[in-house]
Amino acid sequence: MKRALQPMATPLSRRSREGDASAALLGFRHVLRNGWLIAAVGGAIALLAIAVALGVKPVYESNILIQITRNAPPSADVQTETPAITEIEILRSRSILTRVVNALHLDIAVEPTLFPVVGAFIARSNPGLSDPGLFGVGGYVWGNEQVRVDTFNVPEALLDQPFNLVVSGPATYTLIQQEAGIRVHGKVGQRLHARLLAGPLEILVAHIHARPGAAFTLHRSRQGQAVDRLQRSLAIAEKGRLSNVIGVSLQGARPELVSRILNEIGDQYIQQQTTQKNDEVKNQLVFYDQQVAQAQRRIRELDARLNELLQQHGASDLSEDARILAQQSLVLQAELTAKEQQKIALSGRFGDRHPDMVVVTRHIASIRRDLADIEGRRKGFGAAQQEILAVNRDKLAHSQMSFELLNTRHKLDALMLSNHVNVRVVDRAQIPLQSVTLGLPVMLVLACLMGLAGGVGASLLKNALMRRKHRGSAAWGVRRLAIGTQAPLDEGNVAPQDAAPPAAGQGEGAVRSARGEAPATSTQA
Repeated sequence: MKRALQPMATPLSRRSREGDASAALLGFRHVLRNGWLIAAVGGAIALLAIAVALGVKPVYESNILIQITRNAPPSADVQTETPAITEIEILRSRSILTRVVNALHLDIAVEPTLFPVVGAFIARSNPGLSDPGLFGVGGYVWGNEQVRVDTFNVPEALLDQPFNLVVSGPATYTLIQQEAGIRVHGKVGQRLHARLLAGPLEILVAHIHARPGAAFTLHRSRQGQAVDRLQRSLAIAEKGRLSNVIGVSLQGARPELVSRILNEIGDQYIQQQTTQKNDEVKNQLVFYDQQVAQAQRRIRELDARLNELLQQHGASDLSEDARILAQQSLVLQAELTAKEQQKIALSGRFGDRHPDMVVVTRHIASIRRDLADIEGRRKGFGAAQQEILAVNRDKLAHSQMSFELLNTRHKLDALMLSNHVNVRVVDRAQIPLQSVTLGLPVMLVLACLMGLAGGVGASLLKNALMRRKHRGSAAWGVRRLAIGTQAPLDEGNVAPQDAAPPAAGQGEGAVRSARGEAPATSTQA
């Protein structure tokens, strides 16, 4: 019966969960106990983060796409297979980026003078012009003020040094450099020259969109530094493996300038490719022109030699003349045979001095001379014919070569007039409208969360330090009580620090007696 009336034992897991929940609730209460600390630390961190968020400029990103085409041009002699990695390095080369820097004046930086922390946010929110300065002092701008400087050449010692450009009138300005003692006045659209101790200074302000009193900060950096900055900021990669499509992206705080830089890179790249191809074609045209001229000159020399051979032999067609001489030789051979037979017949009846014998002998001698002359002419014709054949072969070969060279040259002429560049810009850069960084509302929410986390962390740190301090004080009090209770037993012969530690029950009793509480008594169930 007694066992039935006893309460059932609580499961261990349930008691553990209840203990964890109570410990968490107690810890949360301890954290909230430092409300002012949480508010102070959280507010300070949030305000600092909000100030940073307001001062951070949004970053915009734009890109262009370039395709490497594989279309065969009119002449296959000048077509080469260009891998994408080669074009990537060409896009990143100084030869292209230097022209981009010069075209857009990227080595000249002009920034409006903004009020610290909130000036940039206010200027981005105001699309129009503002009244410069804070209560008319400082030259701070609060709107869409702009200045375009096309030329700004300074001495070597003043490179990367800040100049102040203050708008003094509708079309006038003042250029100031306090450290160098420079203060010059100029007009918009007119080139200003000034002789300084460090060297000449030249500036051309092309346009001012600001009210009088607005101040701008002007820097002139080295061209190599501007090119290096642009090289580091460009992201160039092939879109997919073996796609022959190259993507070029760029990030910056000014969306219009970002798109202009990318489009200028594409234009300069195409222009360089066109110039390079044209130079290659021009060099080949010069080579082919030289080869054609040499072939035609050789043909003229062969024609002159052929005419010379024909004139030497007094004939226009040696083959026909040789055939005629062969026929004449046959006729003379037959006539010679007949005369010799007649002479043999006459020699039997007459002597050598007989008139008939003399006439026949003379005819035979004349025929033999004619045969010798014809044979000599035939031998000369043979050698001349061999040389004429060689000349004709050379002439035919040079004529064919000249025809092929002229045909190739005509193809190169057509190639010069056609668009034979094997790269093209597929997508030009557009002005980005959305920034790639976090928006201001998101940054403000994150700033508040950071402040709250910092305040809670400060409260937890304070509670941890307080607990540690309380533990140290309690431990020191117990030790002092233990030393005090053991001092009479030592009769002054033992130092307090050498006394043995009290027993568990004795120490607790001493603490209770020191607090004025009754000693605990044991009860039996």
